[in-house]
Amino acid sequence: MDDATLQVGAAVRAVDVPPGTRMSGYAARTSGSTGVHDAMTVRAIVLERVALVTVDCCVLHESTCVAVRAAAIAHGAVDDVVVHATHTHSGPCVGSGRAGVDEARVRAEVELAIPDAVAAAAARQLPCTMGFAEAFGTGVARNRRHPGRDIDPPVQVIGFDHRGRRVATLVSYACHPVVLDAANTLISGDFAAPLRDQVEQAFPGSVCVYATGPAGDVNPGDFSPESSYVTGAEGHTLADAAHIGGILAGAAVAAPVHRIDASDAEIAATGVTLELEAAGDIVGDVRAWREELAGGTGREALLNEWLRWAQTRPLAADWTGRVSVIAAGDLRIVCLPNEPFLAASAHLRPHHDGPMMVLGYCDGVAGYLPDAAEYAHGGYEVADAHRYYGMPAPFAGGSLERVTDTAAALLTGMSR
Repeated sequence: MDDATLQVGAAVRAVDVPPGTRMSGYAARTSGSTGVHDAMTVRAIVLERVALVTVDCCVLHESTCVAVRAAAIAHGAVDDVVVHATHTHSGPCVGSGRAGVDEARVRAEVELAIPDAVAAAAARQLPCTMGFAEAFGTGVARNRRHPGRDIDPPVQVIGFDHRGRRVATLVSYACHPVVLDAANTLISGDFAAPLRDQVEQAFPGSVCVYATGPAGDVNPGDFSPESSYVTGAEGHTLADAAHIGGILAGAAVAAPVHRIDASDAEIAATGVTLELEAAGDIVGDVRAWREELAGGTGREALLNEWLRWAQTRPLAADWTGRVSVIAAGDLRIVCLPNEPFLAASAHLRPHHDGPMMVLGYCDGVAGYLPDAAEYAHGGYEVADAHRYYGMPAPFAGGSLERVTDTAAALLTGMSR
């Protein structure tokens, strides 16, 4: 095992975001960006002929992911690509109308940067050994729907080393990147940006790729989903993002690494179709929102966003996305679409007895995937978020389970 290696390369491309660009993540944010705190990046890691690309944005439309996958494959260096949105709520609107009004020029730059980053990463491949680590007890994550429920998702780390030198590090954590709230108008990767910086400082010359786990119901600290509706809440500063990023980076660097089998990478992927809930009383809702606006309200930005949704919402009854699993030796990286709740990891754990990383926000993000028991609790993720996503309705109960069952079948089919 000590001599087993995998061809690995990584690369980073920056995307220019001009001042005034509309930002994604908060319906309450009414102004465009005023500058850049962290460069918007596209980061690619290529394992043999399979690429995982992460983009510093809130969401990507599945049509964008299909297009850039085809463009990257056409270059000839890879056979498949998974495209992941880190879900920072301080990035530009590049979701083709989801989570804000689309900034087509910036999105076009992202679409060019992805195949370019993949090609560059493939060209830099070196034979690498693999190490896997998990760190618990960071104290960052909270269940944002049930504050009294204890959770402790691990910081997961995969290190790729060539002759003792770190080439690339893949870090994942199941937590919303929402330290910065709607008052922030600087482009930022939220806590993921300082996390990556510190990991790269620990391993000079390497590339750190950060990917968000199934974080649909997980926030940092006590920040609630209702922060989408307000601005200027305490504890939502750039310094706070740097502090939390530092906690997670410290855990990632210090966690004991276990060498794992490194052998040829492959990917299994399949489509999954999810039903949408039946539409509610749209006419009644619109009337109530207009009456609230007429009477004066602190929810003006939010209600105007919902009214825009009511005028433009599609009428489709279902949605089709992609579920995939990347295998490299004993390692499995499960790539799920949309915003899965943390329960997705527990659903999948019994289906592979080796190291496994579960990601959300892959190959298209169109809304939340709560576990079935959560629908009875209602709330933003169940009842409201579909409007900001430009979807006609929420995903129906059982959708998360359908996605994880699909992933479980892929895991079983790839067992070695």
